Amino acid sequence: MKVLAIDCSAKSVSAAIAENGKLIAEGFLNIKLTHSETLMPIIEQLLSNSRLAITDIDAFAVTAGPGSFTGIRIGISAIKGMAFAEEKPVFAFSTLEAMALSLTNSNLFSGILCGLMDARRNQFYSATFKIKNGEIDRLTEDRTVEAEALKSELLEFNEPIILMGDGAELFYKLSQNTKEFSLAPETNRVQRASGIAIKASSGENITTLNPDALQAIYLRKSQAEREREEKLNNA
Repeated sequence: MKVLAIDCSAKSVSAAIAENGKLIAEGFLNIKLTHSETLMPIIEQLLSNSRLAITDIDAFAVTAGPGSFTGIRIGISAIKGMAFAEEKPVFAFSTLEAMALSLTNSNLFSGILCGLMDARRNQFYSATFKIKNGEIDRLTEDRTVEAEALKSELLEFNEPIILMGDGAELFYKLSQNTKEFSLAPETNRVQRASGIAIKASSGENITTLNPDALQAIYLRKSQAEREREEKLNNA
């Protein structure tokens, strides 16, 4: 099965094509241009370089959140558009789980991984996983957590922990370079689409969705929604 996957959950944007658990192609950008400018050209280039047409794709995959509200909406809209047009199913992944999948598929790491995304206001979107022999054991659900509370929780594991995601460097600095924590290699540190492409195309027992059932995973309301509620409450 050929799967086209995308990630627009943060500043970086990526797309990947995998077939039967093997990565065929991947495109990645981490620049200031918006995802609406960069995503479709990346996809078009991947298909062209792989000598594939969109009709050759059997299913689509996306990181559905948590993450940037705008980025998540762009990613989901793009996947829905392609899946509806081709009448193909979709796979939805947690952005934080996608981080663990990218390390698992590369066989770079065994141990405890903490996925981190900057949620602002000294908070992080976070989930913790145990990776061993290529298998992932989820230790926490996706949640929004204060930096100091997360630091205390992670130290209770009493073993080295690798930090991954676009919020990893910030959390590392806030933790004052705690010796138990280390940053994932820069080439694997931020979220990207290859892990979910490989997983979705592997043929393992993963639930597919109809495109109209695909929904964003928001762990809290957007800043605009919060500010509006504050104004209404103070009116």
